Amino acid sequence: MLYPYTMAYSQKELIELLKKGAVPGEKGIPKHIETVMSNVFLFDERAYKLYKNDNDFLNKNFVDLSGSRERFSFSRDDFEWNRQLAPEVYVRLQGTKMDAGAIRFVESEEDAEEFMQVTTRLPSDSSLFEHLRNNDLSEIDYHEIGKQFARREQGFVWHGDLPRESLLENMSGRHRDTVEWIKDVESDVPQQEREDYAGKLEGLFTQVYANDRSPVSICIDIHSMNAFYVGGTLYPFDTFSPKYAWHFGPAMLNVYRLAADVFALAGEKEFRAVMRGYHEYLRTEPAPRETEYLLVMYAALIMVSYLYMLAKTDPDKREAAEKYHDFLKRYSAEANFH
Repeated sequence: MLYPYTMAYSQKELIELLKKGAVPGEKGIPKHIETVMSNVFLFDERAYKLYKNDNDFLNKNFVDLSGSRERFSFSRDDFEWNRQLAPEVYVRLQGTKMDAGAIRFVESEEDAEEFMQVTTRLPSDSSLFEHLRNNDLSEIDYHEIGKQFARREQGFVWHGDLPRESLLENMSGRHRDTVEWIKDVESDVPQQEREDYAGKLEGLFTQVYANDRSPVSICIDIHSMNAFYVGGTLYPFDTFSPKYAWHFGPAMLNVYRLAADVFALAGEKEFRAVMRGYHEYLRTEPAPRETEYLLVMYAALIMVSYLYMLAKTDPDKREAAEKYHDFLKRYSAEANFH
C-alpha cells in the first residue's frame, strides 16, 4: 500500500465512525475523549486510542506524527513500553483500514492505514488523582502503591542504548524544558515566582549532580493522573513520554513523580508510606535529603503547571491545582541549602 505520509491525509472519516461506535466486535456509542495527542473512545470494557496526525504544536515541538511510518513506529514503541508495565491492561495494537465506508481490522502492517491501541477500560474514578481528591485510601494502601510500583518498575526492560550524558547534563536539559513549560501558566504562577523556582532548581541540580558520574536511568512518565489503583492493585497507564530525551533521568525520579502528588494532595505521612513500600521492596536506601528536595520540587513544579493548564478547560481541576501550588510554595521555602 501507499502510506499516507503527508498532512494531507485525513483521519476524519475514521474518527467519525469511531464516534458512532462502528468498531468490529463492539456495541453501543463510546465516550469520546480528545487529548493533545490522541482521540480515545471508551466502550464498556475496552478503550481504543488513535494518535493524531494533524497537531502542529505536537509535531513541531515533541514528536512528528504527521506521517504514517512515524506514527506507526511511535504507536508500537508506546504500546510495547506500556504493556511491559501493565500487561493486564494493554491488550493489543490493532491495525485498521477503511473498507467501503466501514472500519475493518487487519493483521498485516502493510495493509493497515492506522494503528489503534486497544486497552482494558479502567474505572475513571480509580485514578490515584481521584483517590487523593476523595481522601479514600489508607496508609496501608499508600505503602502498597509504593511496593507495587517498585515491582513493576523493576520488571521493565529497556532494549535500546542509554545516552552518554551525565546526570547533570540530563537534569539541566529537563530544567530548560520545565522553565518553558511553566510559562504557559503565567497568570497563576507569576514571573518572579517562576524565576525563584528556576533558580532554586538550578542550584539543587548543581549541588546534587555536579560530581555524580552515575549513568542515567529509564524514566517512566508516571504521576497520579495516569496511575490507577483498583481493588488494591496499581496499574500504570500511558507512561510513554512524547519526547525521547524524557525517557532518561535520575534513578529515583519515577517514584518521586508519583509520590510527590501524594505528598502535596494527601500529606507527608502518606508520602512516606509510598516511599517506604518502594524501598522495602527493592531493599534500597532512601535518597539523601538534598536529592529528595530536588526531585519533589521538580515533580511538583511539573504537576502544578499541568493542573493549571487542565483547569483552563476543566474548572474541576482548579481546586487541586491551587492546593498543589500552596504545597509547592511551602516546600520550596524549605529547600534552601545555600
